[in-house]
Amino acid sequence: MRTRRTMLALSAGTLCLSGCGAPGGSGGSLGIETSDATAAPGETATIEVQASSVGVMTWQLAEIPESWQVTHEGFEPEPTAVRESYPPELVWDPVADSVTGSLAIAVPDDASTGEYTLAVEAGTDTSDERVVSEATVTVAG
Repeated sequence: MRTRRTMLALSAGTLCLSGCGAPGGSGGSLGIETSDATAAPGETATIEVQASSVGVMTWQLAEIPESWQVTHEGFEPEPTAVRESYPPELVWDPVADSVTGSLAIAVPDDASTGEYTLAVEAGTDTSDERVVSEATVTVAG
């Protein structure tokens, strides 16, 4: 049985191979990296995000409770659109060669200590190819 992680790895490998020697375009490949963050209850955890050849970016709360507020901040270049959906989507049209910014997670005062995962996904928005980076948010008491 194939897992989501296996399928994502296969997709990323296919993307890397399909971009080799392709004429035109930036020549870059789709990629995303996130940092981990630590915050106490009542504070804000900030996850730094770097992506390449991205047209759309989204995040899913995975292990983070739905009541926790996640906002995007300081993305350069700024997204050309924000789709207010679940999960929310940041859109760059045309595809951006390089994007940096952060996701701020407001940790509620009554949050339990522990580690939580935020999955951040990037794609070109013109194909089904996606890559995922998982950030760990540590809530320390």
